[in-house]
Amino acid sequence: MERERLEKELRGFYRTGCFHIYLNGGFDPDLDKMCQRDQGSFLHEYVHYMQNISTPFGIFEAVALNEATVETFIDIQPKTEIELPYNPPLSEELRQRLSWLNWMNGNSVKEDDSFIFVDETKEISYGWFENSIVGRTGRLVVLEFSDKLGNGHRRIIGALDIKEAMAASFQSLIDPDAKHPDIPYNLLRMFCKKHFPSVGNDIKKFICVCYISLFSLEPAYHFVDICHYAEKNKDKTGFQLFEDYMQDHPVIVGGKSMTPWQHFNELLIQYSQSIGGLIREETPYFNQVFERVRMVDGNVPILNVINTDEPFTIENVKTLIQTLGIPYMHAQGKGWFFPALDGEGASDVVHLVGANILYRFLVGKELVGMCPLVAMCGQKGDYCYDQPWLERDCPFELIGNEIRLKDKKIIIKI
Repeated sequence: MERERLEKELRGFYRTGCFHIYLNGGFDPDLDKMCQRDQGSFLHEYVHYMQNISTPFGIFEAVALNEATVETFIDIQPKTEIELPYNPPLSEELRQRLSWLNWMNGNSVKEDDSFIFVDETKEISYGWFENSIVGRTGRLVVLEFSDKLGNGHRRIIGALDIKEAMAASFQSLIDPDAKHPDIPYNLLRMFCKKHFPSVGNDIKKFICVCYISLFSLEPAYHFVDICHYAEKNKDKTGFQLFEDYMQDHPVIVGGKSMTPWQHFNELLIQYSQSIGGLIREETPYFNQVFERVRMVDGNVPILNVINTDEPFTIENVKTLIQTLGIPYMHAQGKGWFFPALDGEGASDVVHLVGANILYRFLVGKELVGMCPLVAMCGQKGDYCYDQPWLERDCPFELIGNEIRLKDKKIIIKI
């Protein structure tokens, strides 16, 4: 239901860790040929791609997904019979990490949330509490607010709210007419306008604060903390806030102290290794992208393009693409587009997309009964339904062969 809502209302989605953007509209590699609305939709999802590859929280999520996929494939491979949706016996360590990430993402978005219109004339109060999550204390932030019908609401905010608010804010720089439901897209900035106006009323600073908070595994708590700091230092730009955070929040790993950006660079290595372990082939495209996104000497592409007094334009988006490429894309209005950097194709990305979608299909996050890779192969017929893993020369079959899917008896639970 959430995917259907996104496709209908927001015209796109990005799957964290999958390097896959879907647009329910048009796309052209020459961004100038796209209408303003499609440019904005693309930028929104492209920001999610950058959050994925250029923040510790995004990397932790992606690595956990890769490990869940690997553990599921390893468990299924020797079996002769499986039931779908499949419930893999994940390792305890991975379950704990997934539980932590689930809490730190905040409340999920329900279908009815689209119809909540926040009353900005009323107070938006906030507080935080500690919660024991898999034996570790996590700090969670709660917002309480009223809608325009006078009903009160309480929401635990997290990385989901931060990422969507940041992407929607970027989108508005290209397409000021873009509309989003208040939850989760507008609530956070409404909150800032009331409590931290120097952040809430400066869209570029707000974007920077969102981005900085994703360098923590407790993003909502750090978001509020950074806002407090920004309000006390109103003269600082968003990029200066980023630099201050990098210096004032050391990360201790194995007894070694490092800045958050140094820690991020080490996480990139782990991310690359997790991808290689999943697809078991060379990863030239990922290696190139990760080298370009490494933070050295102020190289922070997602912030560099807004660290200026000049208006943000489509030319800034082109600069980001020239640096970090475009992931695999499926545009409903105009086919699919395979990633490439410097003229080199990216079979490693296509393999990752396929493996990730196969995992989602197996565990019930995709519609069972229809091949989820229809968009990739560009063909659609009766053979795409029921048992797509049995069709010859089909991308789904080729990826399924890695875990001997066609050799198994598969029972689909209704």
